[in-house]
Amino acid sequence: MKLFLVILLSSFVISHSSFTAPSLDLGSMVQPYDPAISDYCDAGYYCWCPQINKGEDGRYYMVYSRWRDKVGNWLTASEVCLAVSDNPVGPYKHLKLILQGRGPGHWDELMAHNPKIKKFGDKYYLYYISSKSGPTRGHIRDSQRTGVAVASSLTGPYVPLDHPIAEPVPPVYNVAVNPTVEQMPDGRFLMMLKGDLVPKTPAEKVGHRVEGIALSDKPTGPFRIQPKLAIKDINTEDADMWWDARRKKFFAVFHAHEYIGLIESADGLNWQPAEHGKPVEGNRLKKVDGTWLQTERGPLQRPSVFCENGEPRVLSLAVPMKDKWYIVNVPLKRP
Repeated sequence: MKLFLVILLSSFVISHSSFTAPSLDLGSMVQPYDPAISDYCDAGYYCWCPQINKGEDGRYYMVYSRWRDKVGNWLTASEVCLAVSDNPVGPYKHLKLILQGRGPGHWDELMAHNPKIKKFGDKYYLYYISSKSGPTRGHIRDSQRTGVAVASSLTGPYVPLDHPIAEPVPPVYNVAVNPTVEQMPDGRFLMMLKGDLVPKTPAEKVGHRVEGIALSDKPTGPFRIQPKLAIKDINTEDADMWWDARRKKFFAVFHAHEYIGLIESADGLNWQPAEHGKPVEGNRLKKVDGTWLQTERGPLQRPSVFCENGEPRVLSLAVPMKDKWYIVNVPLKRP
């Protein structure tokens, strides 16, 4: 009897240890969405850069950026807000403004954009980008850097640091934007961010964009850009990264103009395309009534994945249309 139990237990241990979680297939999880629930935009504004967190009160909080739709310009006038919902998909209701550019004399003079909120320990960290005044749009564009504001509550108040925490260093040139941050299993902090592939002057056109990797011992930085890029060969933007504890991998979604892509990494430093590397193609999304949303002014952008209980639940996207730039939160089927 004892021998039988030993064999049975050994078989269980072997089978359990050899279990491999299935590969992540976000595309198969994407569900038709209801615009009445999933669409979000503040009246009189373009809304962009969505990212969802679950609050300690059980409600869902979406951080996003916005700027005036008729006279505004994201590069010089974007601000960061929170909206709240009882459901991760929505509908969301505007809650409050939480961050703006702080004016002349500050590194974050003009605007606050590309927000991501992460909780590490007992603090909330709002990662964002900003810009400074310059003689041309090219100068303002190339002044963009990444910073962080810290709060004790998800809803703020957020207090910005007085200096950037990530700046362009080769192989990331000219700008340091689109930050997304996760804590690594070893306790360090990992940032993925966008810059240019090659140096340029403010008068030159923007060229090929890349996704870089940076490391820090603290969530407030400074973040040190690493020599190996996460994405080099694809002209890409807007990565959103998370750690998947079940699969023991980092994943990141990004937009590559013609599709929303997915990459993965075991260590956060070496990245490759995921097995199912194009979860959304053709810049269109299916609605519950069977019709399709097709973008009109460029690609679907700013992808962000909200996970709950270790699994993706919502894919948030920014939608550029002719007369409206807005947010859509797409439900993801539970695996």
